[in-house]
Amino acid sequence: MLERPCKVRTSTDPKPWMSDGRRGRRPSPPPPPRSSAAAEAGNGGNFDRVLFKNLVEMVPLVESLMDRRANSSFTRRASVVYTPAPSNSKKAAESKAGRASQTISAKQQRDLDTAQRNDQNGSSDDLSIFSRNVEVENSLKDREELSILREQVNDLQRKILEKDEALKSAEIEINQMKAACVSIDELKFQIAEKDSLAKSINSQLNNAKITLADKQAALERLTWEARMSNRKIEELQGEIISMDYDIAALMQIYEKLCINNSAVFSDDSLTSYNLEPLPDANEIDDIEIEKMEEARTCYLAAVAAAKENPTEESLATAAEARLKLQTLLI
Repeated sequence: MLERPCKVRTSTDPKPWMSDGRRGRRPSPPPPPRSSAAAEAGNGGNFDRVLFKNLVEMVPLVESLMDRRANSSFTRRASVVYTPAPSNSKKAAESKAGRASQTISAKQQRDLDTAQRNDQNGSSDDLSIFSRNVEVENSLKDREELSILREQVNDLQRKILEKDEALKSAEIEINQMKAACVSIDELKFQIAEKDSLAKSINSQLNNAKITLADKQAALERLTWEARMSNRKIEELQGEIISMDYDIAALMQIYEKLCINNSAVFSDDSLTSYNLEPLPDANEIDDIEIEKMEEARTCYLAAVAAAKENPTEESLATAAEARLKLQTLLI
C-alpha cells in the first residue's frame, strides 16, 4: 500500500515554528521514506516509484520555504503537517489485503495508477498556485514597501530642501549682521576721530582763552597805567599853572625892586658904579614864555600820543617833554 504524501497548508503566522511554544527551533522535517526494499517488503511489492521520486524532490522545496526568514514582505508562510505512517499491524493487514487484491484485473490497476497520478498532479498544481500566490503577495508587499520608501525619500528630500532654505536664510542674515558690524565699526572709528578732533579744538580754545585772558590783563594794566599817567599829567599841568602864576608874581616883584633900586642910588654924592644894563623884563618874559609855550606844546603832544598808543617809546617821550618843561619852569 502507498504512503500518504505530505500535505502543505498556508498559514498567516510569519514564524510557524514558533507557534507551538518552541522558539528558535524549526519543526523537524518528516522522516525520510523507507527504502524501496523495505517498502516492497511491507506492501508486498505494490510501490509507485514515480510518486516516491516526486515526494523526495518536494522535500527540499518545502525546506527552502521553511528556511526563509520572516520579514515585512513575507507575512504568510507555509507549514508542513506530517501524517505518520501506519503501524505494523495495519501494515500486516494491508499486506494481506494486498495479497487478496492481486486478483484485481489489470484494467483496475491502470485506473488506480491514473487516479494516483492525477492526485499527484493536483498536489503539484496546488503547490505551484501557492507559490504563485506567495510571489504575488510578496510583489504586492514589495510594491507597498517601495511606495512607503518613496514617500519617506520624498519627505526627506522636502526636509532637506527646507533645511537648505533655512541655511541660506541664516547665511544671508549672518552676512547682513557682518555688514552691520562693519558699518558700526566704521561709525565708531569716525566717532573716535571726531572726538579726538573735538578734544584738540577744545584744547586750542582753552589756550586761546588763556592767551586772551593774559592780553586782557595786560590791557587792563596798560589802561590803569594810562589813567595814572593822565592823573600825573593833570597834576603837573596844575603845578605848571601855579608855577606860571608864581613866576609872574616874582617877575612883578623883581620889576618893583629894580625901580626902587634905581631911585635909591640916584644921589650924586654916592659914587656910581658902571653896571651893565639888565635886559628888559618884557624881553625876558617874552623869551621865557615862548620857550615854556613850546615845551608845553611838545608835552601836550607827547601826552596825546601816549594816550592813543601807550607804548614805552611814547611814554618816554612824554617823560622827556615833562622834564624839559619842569627845567624851564624852575
